[in-house]
Amino acid sequence: MPSTQILREFHHLFKKGDRIGVRALVLSGADVNARNQFGWTPLMLAAGEGHTAIVSYLLSAGADVHAINDSGVSALACAALSGECRVIQVLLDAGSRLDVRPHGVSLLQFAGSGEGRFKTQRHLEMLRKAGAS
Repeated sequence: MPSTQILREFHHLFKKGDRIGVRALVLSGADVNARNQFGWTPLMLAAGEGHTAIVSYLLSAGADVHAINDSGVSALACAALSGECRVIQVLLDAGSRLDVRPHGVSLLQFAGSGEGRFKTQRHLEMLRKAGAS
């Protein structure tokens, strides 16, 4: 199955929060590090959707926590943009890099520009405490 199609399958499952479907897809041989034409990975999409359990599962299945897309966006940046504190913590615990430059700005600038700023400022505190600048 082509990477773009795999990513669509994953994204469809993430939108529904279908952990069982994600697990079945991975067990059927789907690449947890598949990328679309812009470099997005399943982990990035799940992080942006705020699915902590799915993010944890993808990491345990070998998803690359350090992957960045063509715009310099990582899974951590996706979670930070959305203000998903629990996902941010899982990704930090997994060793996610803080020195990414999503769309050419710092991780904190990127996080402060997203919808997360309307939900909580806690995500920015978490990133600062972890060492993001």
